[in-house]
Amino acid sequence: MTLAERLRAPSLDERRAAIAEIAARDAADPRELEALVVSLGDAAKAVQRPAAEACRALAARGVAVVPLLLEALDAPDPRLRFGAAYALGRVGPPPARALPALLDALALDDGDIRWAAAETLRRVEPRAGAIAALLPLVRSGNPPQRKMALYCLRDIATADDDLAEDALVTALDDPDLGVRLAAMTTSARLSRDRPRVAEKLVQAMTTAPDPREQRAAAAALGDLGVRSETVRSALETAAAGDDASLRRAAKRTLRLLDEPT
Repeated sequence: MTLAERLRAPSLDERRAAIAEIAARDAADPRELEALVVSLGDAAKAVQRPAAEACRALAARGVAVVPLLLEALDAPDPRLRFGAAYALGRVGPPPARALPALLDALALDDGDIRWAAAETLRRVEPRAGAIAALLPLVRSGNPPQRKMALYCLRDIATADDDLAEDALVTALDDPDLGVRLAAMTTSARLSRDRPRVAEKLVQAMTTAPDPREQRAAAAALGDLGVRSETVRSALETAAAGDDASLRRAAKRTLRLLDEPT
């Protein structure tokens, strides 16, 4: 059995052994490289990840694997498209051409892939292009995509971007709880009009039906740092309420707000 055939073998152990073998080489023929790139779309992460590392190792030795990875960004299989984008991110800063595959991966059910896509997306160059691609997802993506877009923006955008702040404010009213919680953790990073955001957080802390949202809002107010009487009054009420977890969160935030600026 050739190495290219072993890379496509039914046996998981055989595929992994073949990947380890090609990763240690200084050269590979076109059929072997093609089979290795196909491995990036494997259903098993235990194959996908070492295949990406093998691509990195080969590229570092001057083997022409990058053109095949760029070609795979247009593959019909979304898992292979993500695998190619992820491998390009292992080789170096992911190119802007990888953005569509990474943005699509943020919508997948597989949480591991979503977070790996987010980590790769944060390093796409130019950064302005990544931010511009993420902002529409906060409104138009499915719930996992909207949530992950916020986490990515938290790490690469700034409050100087008006569109980022508008996306944040929209997300604080999102119908999905997970998206609203992500927006709260992002609020201190992306908000320039902090009193406006603080008003929404106070409303969530005092009226949200889900205790998790109330607690997250109380914690986010501490990061936001707005020391208005309205904020303090709402936190003091929460600190004296019946929910023990919310009481703790509100007290921690009050302590933060009492610290000298």
